[in-house]
Amino acid sequence: MLARPPRPAGGAQTDPDMKTVWPRTHGPRAYRWQWEGLDLLAVENERVRLVIWPEHGADFLEFRHKGSDLDVLWKNPQVGPPRRAALSQPHGARSEFYDVFHGGWFVSLPNGFFPADYYGAPLGCHGELQSVPWTAEVLEESDQRVRIRLTGRGVRTPWMLDRELELAAGEAQVRWLDRLTNRAAQRLPVAWLHHPGFGGPLIDQAELVANARTVLTPPADRPELAQLVPSYRGSWPQVPEQTGGAMRDCSRVPPAGSAIEHVVHLTDFVVGWGAVWNEARQLGFGLRWDERFFPYAWSWAAGRGHDTYPIWGTCHTVTLQPSTSPLAPFARLVEANQVLWVEGRTSVATALTAGFIRSRDEVLPLSA
Repeated sequence: MLARPPRPAGGAQTDPDMKTVWPRTHGPRAYRWQWEGLDLLAVENERVRLVIWPEHGADFLEFRHKGSDLDVLWKNPQVGPPRRAALSQPHGARSEFYDVFHGGWFVSLPNGFFPADYYGAPLGCHGELQSVPWTAEVLEESDQRVRIRLTGRGVRTPWMLDRELELAAGEAQVRWLDRLTNRAAQRLPVAWLHHPGFGGPLIDQAELVANARTVLTPPADRPELAQLVPSYRGSWPQVPEQTGGAMRDCSRVPPAGSAIEHVVHLTDFVVGWGAVWNEARQLGFGLRWDERFFPYAWSWAAGRGHDTYPIWGTCHTVTLQPSTSPLAPFARLVEANQVLWVEGRTSVATALTAGFIRSRDEVLPLSA
């Protein structure tokens, strides 16, 4: 159940007999409801609504701009409604993840994208923190703001992620502080990234705006499958294509249904900032993070995605994923020291801001 604080002034209303407590129906608020058997948590004000699934990694299922009624998070049509558990079928090719990959926004910890042996613990694609149930607690609900705390604890690993999230009255952005704790005695590495996937009308003819100075492409074990030249380093956003050698502008979101697809890394940020901007709608969605903590931002862009498993040609999306590490198997990242190290029984913390912008040049502030 969702724990609530004592009723603040202007908060939840109680009947004269003090028997029934009603949730807030205006201003910043948080409330739970069930949909398709899922226990969900909504955080909203007059401008935005964020829907969170605490039981599955505290995933963000919806980030809606109320003025235009646009939900900017991509939904995977192969997995709808969202599923809690992988199928009782043979597993391979990261199927334990793709069985429940509903889209949205999730956190990847502690081994990044690739399955890994984490000091004896077998971990699947994107790690265990995106799949374990988290707890949710309302810290404050008032006319000024709503604050909640979400906490996820590893089962196979000693990691705990505590997120304190705030939505203030009148704002179109959500701010939060992530605190990652190593509960083990020894120093341990993590490859940590946020994985928001954007879709729907916002990304039609949209642009990925970022102040990165450098773009990288990951190495490819099977380079014939990559549309861009693998292991390339150059100036953002231009990257050479393998066939013909033309330069691709990776800031342009591929048209829906097209065969265009690529994965690139943005780095050398002036500040940790990026946004999906739609000029025709004069609306965008931006992320602000600490570029020293997350020096990379992965971007996967697809007009329809692979025509075979796991997407089956149904994926029109673009992502912007702040990350501690580039895209590589976890063992290689540790060997190259491209991970974040956390001392035993200590914590590290970092702030993020995410939400809507009304100007291409608008950069959201980062809370301390």
